[in-house]
Amino acid sequence: MHLKQLTHLASFFGLASIAGALELAYPFGDHMVLQREHQIPVWGTAEPQTDVAVSFSGNTVQGKAGADGKWQVNLPAMEANAKPQTIVVNGGGKTVSVDDVLVGDVWYASGQSNMAWKLRQCEGGADAIAKSADEGLRLFNHAGGLHPGSKKYTVDYLKQMSPENYYQTEGWQVSGPQTTSNMSGVAYFFGQKLRDELKVPIGVVNVSVGGTPIEAHIAPKQFKSDRELAPLLKDWWKNPEYPVWCRGRAAHNLTHWFADPKLKGQAPPHPFTPMFLWNAGPERFQPLPIKGVIWYQGESNAGKDGSPGSAVDGTLNKKKFKLLVESWRDGWNQQELPVYYVQLPGLNRKWPVFREMQLQASKEIPHVGMAVTMDVGHPTNVHPNKKQPVGERLALLALDKTYGKELVSEGPIYKRHTIKGDAVYLDFESGAGMKACEGGAIVGFEVAGIDKKFYPATAKVDGEYLVVKSAKVKRPVAVRYAWDNDPVCNLVNAVGLPASPFRTDTWKEVEPSGHLNKKNAAALVVPAKRSNKIRVACIGDSITYGAGIKDRGMTYPAQLQKLLGDKYEVRNFGNSGRGVIKKSKRGRGPRAYLFMKEHKEALAFEPQIVVCNLGINDIMDFDRYGDDFVPDYKELLESYKTLDSYPRVIIWKDLAPLFKGQKFFGDARVGKINEAIGKVAKEMQIETIDMAKPFAGKGAMFPDHIHPNADGAAVIAREVYQMIKQ
Repeated sequence: MHLKQLTHLASFFGLASIAGALELAYPFGDHMVLQREHQIPVWGTAEPQTDVAVSFSGNTVQGKAGADGKWQVNLPAMEANAKPQTIVVNGGGKTVSVDDVLVGDVWYASGQSNMAWKLRQCEGGADAIAKSADEGLRLFNHAGGLHPGSKKYTVDYLKQMSPENYYQTEGWQVSGPQTTSNMSGVAYFFGQKLRDELKVPIGVVNVSVGGTPIEAHIAPKQFKSDRELAPLLKDWWKNPEYPVWCRGRAAHNLTHWFADPKLKGQAPPHPFTPMFLWNAGPERFQPLPIKGVIWYQGESNAGKDGSPGSAVDGTLNKKKFKLLVESWRDGWNQQELPVYYVQLPGLNRKWPVFREMQLQASKEIPHVGMAVTMDVGHPTNVHPNKKQPVGERLALLALDKTYGKELVSEGPIYKRHTIKGDAVYLDFESGAGMKACEGGAIVGFEVAGIDKKFYPATAKVDGEYLVVKSAKVKRPVAVRYAWDNDPVCNLVNAVGLPASPFRTDTWKEVEPSGHLNKKNAAALVVPAKRSNKIRVACIGDSITYGAGIKDRGMTYPAQLQKLLGDKYEVRNFGNSGRGVIKKSKRGRGPRAYLFMKEHKEALAFEPQIVVCNLGINDIMDFDRYGDDFVPDYKELLESYKTLDSYPRVIIWKDLAPLFKGQKFFGDARVGKINEAIGKVAKEMQIETIDMAKPFAGKGAMFPDHIHPNADGAAVIAREVYQMIKQ
């Protein structure tokens, strides 16, 4: 290994200096970007009392290592420069250099999983990666060594983990198809937009980690000095005031730690620990200056239905966010450091109050901006894959508020209102050209009278104002917009940026009215008692049921249960002959699975995973009702995706094949059905599993040419198992 690489790694992992080695600190590396128009600190270690000289861009500055071997010098501020240059450090007869260094703007990207979401996972990611070659865009991507997923970490691993070695990185990299795949999608699209508009070098540092609470990102100075936050330091992993999901996930990751009697009473290391990610990230990057911060976090603190920290008035979460901004500004000694963040999108979780807190923070904290994403969320997926609009809206805020470009960077933001008779006149900031995003009527508004009961309202543009009224409220006193978990709303301004949710009232009764959401087909189903196992519902037609398999222990759901083991509970809700189209008949009764008792039983089961095999029986009436297939299938699947168990839904596409000798073998309608299923999957962002490929050339497993035998059911079980465990 090259000496420069070896010393850099030693510095990155917080190791003791190599004997006599001259080292630069972790932020410095080949292909980096230095912040323009700021004095640049350069620091590292050397032999104690050694004279050190740093040269860059025609400047040479002198310094000296202290008794502890640490040194720091300051390069003068420089203008943007896209010409690659070299930082040369001399000390004690040794030389260390950093090559291909540009001068431009550096942005720090942080948050939890939606910021960490990789470019390759995003909608349009493959195309973006293919076009990502840009010498002027540099990426410093970090990944947490302990990812808070489903793994139980060993005690030995946990003991060696520290803020100094927590992050894993390949260092600064030039943007290109070989380097952008694992980069944060939001951060990449943000940096790319700035590059396109500013034509100066841009560096983006990504340190986001999935699932992390805001508490882990706040600096010790701010955390320990706050009377409400300081108590969270005591036994945070079981403190009832700490975000509930974080406590549960940490308890799982730390199973072996808590089981070790030798460690009783010792605080465990974990990235959810208060201040841990501050110490692992900003603390080690500072004082190297940056241009600003982008932030996408809140899901862990908002919770599903009001976890600790998401009190009715949102004040505690707002305080935490203000302390985080203060942490960044104090740490970088830039009191006007720009911070741009993402308001949480729609999801089937009780987030209206959290979104309101985020809106309030954008008005109360100077030099911040909020990107509204209500139009690019997903009703049941906490990880919507439309990340390009998110990154580009953050970039618009930066271009407007930081770089002074003349553009509109925000959608309509409620400013004030006036009530005249039965109408409410609303005034908005950035509201010029208000309209429905795709034409037609503006929806998402509700009004209430003195009884505090909200009713859907019409909204029409009248000059610079929006006039809102409801026939059921003659004397309105309050208006709300998009005040629901996953609201149907469409107000945008002339440039197409969406309006933020808001309310004009300050009532404590802040529960959504339910008017803005689609009806839940499971609303009248009485839930049964639940086990602690992961519940898997297999729904579908005769193949799911296991027609032709006498031994019920050999159906695909039964074999799937054996593969998954006792941590899962798999149930078979198959019903032979069923399909999707609601108008289709089987005999005198309906064919659609939506009307079957098995459907109601599956909903009452409240599964966390749903595997659906439907469609082939719709061939019977596809010529007559084929246009109904997509909306009817979406209605069925939506009834599962809106359950409180937030299930992961997987559907079969392509379906298990028909074989020669079966009535419909070779029928063109089969291809149309698979095409329709694919359309449903794309529109609802649902995972698919191809059941045609594994049966290629295996017609013998379908003795009646349509239903698999026990061996065929085993093939299906393995495919579903692999998808679930993926």
